Amino acid sequence: MKKVIIKPGCISCGACEFYAPDVFEVTDVSRIKKDADIKKNKEKIDKAIQGCPVCVIKWSGDE
Repeated sequence: MKKVIIKPGCISCGACEFYAPDVFEVTDVSRIKKDADIKKNKEKIDKAIQGCPVCVIKWSGDE
């Protein structure tokens, strides 16, 4: 299964948390929640990737 990663450069805008609140948590930077169900939230993660204004959210292997 693919993993979702957040590369350096996050601006803490909150877009990822808006699109996938069960996966992302934004404080000083965005983080992936430890208990996040990546498989169940794949479509929401894809929206978060597309909505990231600085393009730092990726699927592993897509870099």
